[in-house]
Amino acid sequence: MANNTDNKNEKTGLEERFSMIEDILGKMEDEDVTLDQSFDLYKQGIEQIKAANADLDRIEKAMVINEDGELEEF
Repeated sequence: MANNTDNKNEKTGLEERFSMIEDILGKMEDEDVTLDQSFDLYKQGIEQIKAANADLDRIEKAMVINEDGELEEF
């Protein structure tokens, strides 16, 4: 079952990750959320932020600026 989650995380795009983070933040702002729920949401948010950061790092490493100042894939 963990493999399905890992595969889904690998296939999740940055825009979808940012949307998920926004949803999590919205839920955390709800007054009806219990302390336990807010901790779970916080954990989910941190996991999404870490995954997005890793995606950005991978994209950044795959791109390079050439001598003309243009962006190229590495």
